[in-house]
Amino acid sequence: MAKRIFITGGIGSGKSTLLDFLRSQGVAAVEADKVGHEVLTFADTKAELAEKFGNDIFDDEGNVVRSALAAKAFVSPEMTALLDSVTLKRVYAESLRQLDNLAQTHDFVALEMAILDGRDDFYKNADVVLAVVTTPEVRIARLVGRGLTEEDARNRLKNQVPDSKREAIADVVFTNNGTIEDFENEIALWWESFKNEAAK
Repeated sequence: MAKRIFITGGIGSGKSTLLDFLRSQGVAAVEADKVGHEVLTFADTKAELAEKFGNDIFDDEGNVVRSALAAKAFVSPEMTALLDSVTLKRVYAESLRQLDNLAQTHDFVALEMAILDGRDDFYKNADVVLAVVTTPEVRIARLVGRGLTEEDARNRLKNQVPDSKREAIADVVFTNNGTIEDFENEIALWWESFKNEAAK
């Protein structure tokens, strides 16, 4: 039976570096962000979004215009929660469906998702939960390096789930405040241990 690895971390934490390393080792992966885009194409999702946000979030072909949806959904915590009530249940279900499919043909599968807390029934599907955490200043520096202004970077961090919540559900916590090389070395040590344990 395939081992399931769930990865969580905030923006700029390095969770993508962790996922890239695992992929290089033959781990098949699902990214919840991409699943989130996919579920916006589902007919039942679009019907519920139209009911809650109106028809002006669609283009002439009936596709969700993400910028129009964001303009309505991210104006208040209440509206964001309304969007989450439509999309998150489908993201969880579709992520698990894709993971189940990959598990038929791979020994190790991984799911990268920014938020796992609040859904005990979901993250307990994992054999191991990995959290990647960093200090706010390191994350801001990385985001600025990607082209964001410092103000934009700080605003994005304000809306992030605190690392303490991720640490609370994680089996393994990686603190990624150094170089990519340091982080990859730490991942490699963990991976060898995990892989050897799984082989027993």
